[in-house]
Amino acid sequence: MGRYEDVSQDVLDMVTEVRREWFPDLRNVKIKVLFDIKKKMSNGYMVLGRIQKTNDLLRYLTVDESLNDGFDYIMYLDRMAFRWIEDNDKIRIIRHELRHIFIDIDASNPYKIIPHDIEDFAEEIEFNSDDVRWKSRVV
Repeated sequence: MGRYEDVSQDVLDMVTEVRREWFPDLRNVKIKVLFDIKKKMSNGYMVLGRIQKTNDLLRYLTVDESLNDGFDYIMYLDRMAFRWIEDNDKIRIIRHELRHIFIDIDASNPYKIIPHDIEDFAEEIEFNSDDVRWKSRVV
């Protein structure tokens, strides 16, 4: 048994809806969404989701799945968390991960990852103003 598995259709539908509602500029970006079945920690905190830009190897390995030239990004979601948390918290995680995507149409490789910064922090607080401590509750 491997560490990753495909997400369920309801999670794929949720990612599609979040992209449609908040990230229409990402409509042509190909994102593979996987469950991480092993608990991942970073700086003492549980990682609920993360996103990775694909490299040439990952693009090649996902060519058949995407019916095109492979996926541009891979989003990993913690499977155990997604079994137990409420849908609005799932949306918060998905939305946060999608905010890391940046497309530079003038670059030879347009797919980029934006790291966390203070502006991102302020926008996250504003978006989650109805439940600013949601992550503490979920983890």
